Amino acid sequence: MHPSNRPCPLLERSAPSDRVDHAPPPWELQRCRETGFVYLANPPAQDRFREEFAWEVTHAHESQRRRTAEPALYALSGAIKTLRQRFLKRDKMAALVRSTLRGAARHQATGPIRLVDVGCAQGTLATRVAGRLPRGVANRIEPIGIEISTYLAKVAHLALRAHNGRCIHGTGIDGLADLDGGSVHVIVLSCILEHEIDPLPLLRRCRERLAADGRVVIKVPNYDCMGRHLRGPRWCGYRWPDHVNYFTPATLEAIGRAAGLRITRMNLFDRSPLSDSLYAVFGRDEAAACRSAVATTPASSQAA
Repeated sequence: MHPSNRPCPLLERSAPSDRVDHAPPPWELQRCRETGFVYLANPPAQDRFREEFAWEVTHAHESQRRRTAEPALYALSGAIKTLRQRFLKRDKMAALVRSTLRGAARHQATGPIRLVDVGCAQGTLATRVAGRLPRGVANRIEPIGIEISTYLAKVAHLALRAHNGRCIHGTGIDGLADLDGGSVHVIVLSCILEHEIDPLPLLRRCRERLAADGRVVIKVPNYDCMGRHLRGPRWCGYRWPDHVNYFTPATLEAIGRAAGLRITRMNLFDRSPLSDSLYAVFGRDEAAACRSAVATTPASSQAA
């Protein structure tokens, strides 16, 4: 059984919500009336994503389901993806991370640049990114992966060791807890926030671990895209039950702001309604930190 008792992840409390009739039984999709945030109300327990609902398992099942249900569309989608990757050399997430790493290198002229990939899968991002960076920057990267899947964590650890890095087996929140505060220059959340049952605590933990000029690079399915509006429950961004959050540009910005982060990049192409994917880069919001400090200071101390 999967009880319907999950609070709105953006508010972290129960709030009036409306059912979205796109989820197959037994899953329940809800839209919060206060925030517009869409989320799975009855997700599996987080530890079931280590093996039973691990990415490699659900991805294979979903691919087979779509291949059977819509073979022509599935083949066309695969062909377009191959065209982008092989001939157009298009890998937007890797390009965005490379650009962010170059910025980190400019802010920190010497020493290692720590890159943390939360939900790193096989740990290939470091290779994809470093291969097209200036050698002086690439050699400074210290890649760290965090992966909840037992199998993928082992694969990623071997891959990252070849680049003087490592993989931490655990959830994003627990994995980041192993790192010192203010020690990370770039955190990557590529196709991870939609899987995270507690996305706001994860983003808060990211903020705590960021260096002063650090950045969080995010990719999630774009719930506000035309594909979702046109295809309804057949939209490719729906994945049951491992996608537990569905973000629009507005709700992604809102949850970042709630975590003490500010958007440094989300241009028209990053949030295009023609794309099933939504991209954003966040930095630390120092004003939010100041507001938080004032709010937690005892009244007697403020008076003094």
